[in-house]
Amino acid sequence: MSKLSEALQRKRRGESARVMGFGAPATGKDRALLLGVTGVSASDAAEALEAGADFAAVAADDTEGAVAALDGVDGLLGAQIGSLEADGIEALEEAGADFVIAAPDEAAAGIVDSEVGLVLAANEAWEDAPLRALAPLSLDAVLVREPVEGFTVARRISLARVAALCGAPLIVAVGPDVSTADLAALRESGAGGVVGPADELAGIIEQLEAVPLRSPKRRGEGGGFAIVPPGSAAGDGEELEDDD
Repeated sequence: MSKLSEALQRKRRGESARVMGFGAPATGKDRALLLGVTGVSASDAAEALEAGADFAAVAADDTEGAVAALDGVDGLLGAQIGSLEADGIEALEEAGADFVIAAPDEAAAGIVDSEVGLVLAANEAWEDAPLRALAPLSLDAVLVREPVEGFTVARRISLARVAALCGAPLIVAVGPDVSTADLAALRESGAGGVVGPADELAGIIEQLEAVPLRSPKRRGEGGGFAIVPPGSAAGDGEELEDDD
């Protein structure tokens, strides 16, 4: 299990990530969600971590570029690679990558069984079947790149559906103007973390620190949603009626 996965699971249970040696700085308040940046340069990753980000994923076209970008940067790091082959995973791990971010059609199937954590970029509009198919992959997280703006009930339901079906914590993109209420609702929708603009983290950190931590009663409840088995649709009830 990657360090990112451990931290996300702790956040979903309402626990502090500081126990693992990372998360909010010791001088700051613990946060309801992890905060990260993705698709950034090595220098931007270093600056974001210094500014208070919990994790960062450097952008690269291939494994060689990612290894070079990771050199000299300290923290909880990952790589976001355009073309990801299974034989490059060992090199990424040796370079200090804790996880990789990939799209389903860009990553070799063997990556699923590697030691490096896998964050899969998924389309929120996917139908139920493809999302359910992600569950057996034991992903570290599912990245939702469509940013939260004007967080509606419909969007909250949509994100909760994704989290419930794929069985993995969500990392959701947010803008610099995201509110404390939106962040709290994201947590209850199945998010374990958010990603934001690398140069505008201060406002997001302020809002994250204002989100009340979960009460003991809520801990261990996951994302606050229930997984509905495929056979629970209304049509099944009608079929049972016919059998009677």
